[in-house]
Formats: sequence, structure tokens, C-alpha cells
Amino acid sequence: MQDLLPLVFAAPNEALTQAESVLQDRPEPLHASVAHQVIGIWQRDFGDMRLALRHLRRARDWAARAGSSDREADVLATLGVALVHSGRTRQGLDALGRGVQRGTGHTRARVLFRRAYSWWVLGHHREALEDVRRAVPVLRQAGDVIWTARALTLRATVHLALGAVERAEADFASAEDLWAVTDQEHDKADAVESRGLAAFRSGDVPAALRLLDEAEERYAKLGTPTFMLSIRRCEVLMAAGLAAEALAEADTAIAELDALGGQSTRKAELLLAAARAARQA
Repeated sequence: MQDLLPLVFAAPNEALTQAESVLQDRPEPLHASVAHQVIGIWQRDFGDMRLALRHLRRARDWAARAGSSDREADVLATLGVALVHSGRTRQGLDALGRGVQRGTGHTRARVLFRRAYSWWVLGHHREALEDVRRAVPVLRQAGDVIWTARALTLRATVHLALGAVERAEADFASAEDLWAVTDQEHDKADAVESRGLAAFRSGDVPAALRLLDEAEERYAKLGTPTFMLSIRRCEVLMAAGLAAEALAEADTAIAELDALGGQSTRKAELLLAAARAARQA
């Protein structure tokens, strides 16, 4: 059952199908918790936030019935991120804080990573760096390649937000070396997207656009939406003086996100990008 969780970002649609199949067979509490969590992650990142929250709350309840504090902590972290993305910031941070308290060792480090991610979403970069710096050594010591690569990618992204481009590029390079030995295809696409962002911050707009296009092709093969990529491409297009193209990119992404019932945080960023593009155009 634990293999289902990493499958979400290796083969997203296959993970969803397998999780739904598990729930049809009246699974034991621990397995039910994992299956609902997988569906919740898929819906949170690629689908309907209302369905995501419904499944993640069920995953939390089943974890409590299973009597596993680490399982409960892991689900609370996933739920916390979903709540933040749905605009329920206080509830989300509360769930993440409870996850940190409930988790131990390796699990606690993964919860810290997700709280760091939430801080980054909210623009609290110093808090994000503090949590991710606490997580990385534990994840490395546990030999967790996937979560170490995710943590390094996040740390690099936060460094970029703070203007530390060289530190960011070093972390992106280390993360990409780790991704190369995994089958996490969605994360690999995200790594290419992150390199595009780093190229843009370094002033290389053509390289940034090329890398974002490559990332989009990778996402398309997985059948997953690319809202964060659209936000970043809008920024690069406007820097290149292509405001009309940026506005069209933002409007298309907003329509797709609305049709899915996706993350309100991403919609806010897309609306801001559209407004800036419209003003510049």
C-alpha cells in the first residue's frame, strides 16, 4: 500500500485508479487511509479541491482508527497543504502543526517539508527556510531520495524568492541528480520547470522559455494540468515584452482551473498575472 503514495507523482492516473480499486474491497483502516490520501493528493493537485478535502478528512479519520500516529501525521500534513491551497490558511497551518507534533523521525521531517512548502505558498520565506533546513538532514540520513529531492527543490525555490540565485542553482542541480535515479516523472517535469525559473532569474529569457516548454511537454504526457508553470511563463513573457501572450496564457489557465474546481491560491496568482499583463498591454 505504501507504494501507492510515491506513484501519485510517478504515474498520477494509474495511482488514482489503483486507490479507487482498493476502496472497493472494504480495506482495513490503514489501507483505507492510504487510498483516501492518494485520491486526496490527486484531486488537490490535479482536480477538484472539494473532493480533495473530503477524501483527506476520511484518510485522517481512518488513520486515527488504525492507531498509527505517524500515519495520522502524514495525512494531517497532506490535509494542511490542501486547506492552505483552498484559502483556509489558519486551519491548514493548524493541521500542519499537529502533524509535526504527532510525527516522529523520518515522518516528522516529511511533515516539516510540507509545512515549509505551505509557508512558501503564503510568502513566508524565512519560516519556509527554517522548516526545510530542519527536514533535509533527517531525510538524507533516512536515505529517502524522493523526499530529499523535493526538499532541495523547495529550498532552491525559496532561495530564488529571496534573490540567492547561486544557492538556488546549486540546490536545483543536487535535486536533479537525485531525480535521475527515480521514476517520479511529475517531479522530474517540475525540476525542468524550476530550472526555467532559475534561468529567468539569471536573466536568460530564451533559455527560460525553452525549459518551460520542455516541462509543459512532460506534464502533457502525464495528463496533468500546469497552473504553476502558466504563472511562471506569464512572468517570463511579460519580461520579454509579450504582454498580450501573457494575458492569453493566464486567461486560458484560469478557465481550465475554474472548470476543475482547483486551488484558490493558484487562481489568485493567475488573476494577478492577468491583471499585470492587461495593464502592460
